[in-house]
Amino acid sequence: MAKDPILDRVILQLSPTDTLSFRDLTAGGCLTLGGLGAGKTSTVGAMAARSFLSGPYGGVILSVKSDEPDQWRKLIREAGRERDLIEFGPEFTTSFDPLSYIAATGKSAGLTESIAELFNNLIAVGKVYQPSSGERYFEDAVAELVRAVVVILVNAEEPVTIPSIHKFICSLPSRPEEVDSEEWQKTSFCSLIIAKLRARKSTFSEPRWNDLDIAVIHLLQRFPGLDPRTRSNVESTLTGLCSKLLYEPFRSMLCRGRMDFLPEQITHEHKILLVSMPLLEVGRDTGRLCQVLLKLVLTRGWLRHQYRPGCCHGAFIYIDEAAFLMSRMDTYFHMVCRSSAIAPFLLMQNILTMAGDEFGEQIPGSRTLGFLGLIGTKIFMANSDIQSNIYASDQIGRAYRFMDGWNAGEGQHHSHFGMSGSKQLVHLVEPITFTQLLRSDGENPVSEAIVYTGRTFNATKTANRPQGLPFLKVQFSRE
Repeated sequence: MAKDPILDRVILQLSPTDTLSFRDLTAGGCLTLGGLGAGKTSTVGAMAARSFLSGPYGGVILSVKSDEPDQWRKLIREAGRERDLIEFGPEFTTSFDPLSYIAATGKSAGLTESIAELFNNLIAVGKVYQPSSGERYFEDAVAELVRAVVVILVNAEEPVTIPSIHKFICSLPSRPEEVDSEEWQKTSFCSLIIAKLRARKSTFSEPRWNDLDIAVIHLLQRFPGLDPRTRSNVESTLTGLCSKLLYEPFRSMLCRGRMDFLPEQITHEHKILLVSMPLLEVGRDTGRLCQVLLKLVLTRGWLRHQYRPGCCHGAFIYIDEAAFLMSRMDTYFHMVCRSSAIAPFLLMQNILTMAGDEFGEQIPGSRTLGFLGLIGTKIFMANSDIQSNIYASDQIGRAYRFMDGWNAGEGQHHSHFGMSGSKQLVHLVEPITFTQLLRSDGENPVSEAIVYTGRTFNATKTANRPQGLPFLKVQFSRE
């Protein structure tokens, strides 16, 4: 069978007979876990970055740390990929309006649902997930409000942008009686748009008018009729989210109705999008929100395209300190990214950060482990986090081994000595092993890692062990 030049290209050489190909990395992605100073960014991350850039792939780099953009610019320059580079951040003039992209490229049948789901995902960013009836009601109320606003704006042929949604919500009546107020009717943006739609009623088909009727009833009757505390909570949640993006530089970056680049350019024209938004420089919450918003829209665009040999170049998405930029859609994305030839490459220090911040679990539980189970390739580096090391040992697995023992004793007239053995199920790699892996430093450029892919490695096969082992200790160098 002929090799695919996109999928079968080697990204990391693990041993003379073992490799990680781009195809391997598209199977749910690759996660590198390592503590501070383990060398995950300078060794594994840098080696993978050079391999991606030397190939035909497009890519997206989401930056959390301040020095990261400069490091990537250097790597891109060394690879001769300057012409492919698109930089996006507060200091650049590049614009990408995510709602305009969804409105322009999405199917009309799912447009309102796509935008409503997007807002719910953004509201959840940085908020611990706590499934409850109250939380569910709140999310449904937010989605219902966004859905109705988008239906009105689309049919009124108004731009569907974050500023227009914010403006419309702020102009809603605060109580049902206000709808009859002459002042509200003459000054409210909401009233003027709805009046324009009613004047054009004859131009709408019956299904579209039914949609508009449902939206208007919700916006002018049901929503203003809610308990003031409930209504203000739903309204302030949406306006508070929008307001983070209404001020410069974020308004120019994300709310101008322009799209200076498209997700399709990354996969089909091998463009490299470098998102320069270090969280300490642009604000932790807003920087996080902007990058998650970009990631959600980019991945949505990629997943619409199914990879076929020769159709595109594939793409990678590289996120260092990935726990900061997680969203609820990540689980679904990692499930299906293989079919679109997208390789997520994630680096983080430990799994506790992800478990606590995203899934609300003090100890990694079913949600955290379920997400980690979707990632096909895991690289475990030196770590002092207990839960991460236990997880690594459990992931690699256990096997039965003979454990020997001995006993001795001495009495008044005799002494005795005995030996015994038993077969026990033990870890192939004990958790303490991950605390002892070599770390790179000022003198030593090499870091050790234990790689797991769910299959056995050729380098571990011997005459006495022809089946091999499901893990491989590898040395990665920053040079």
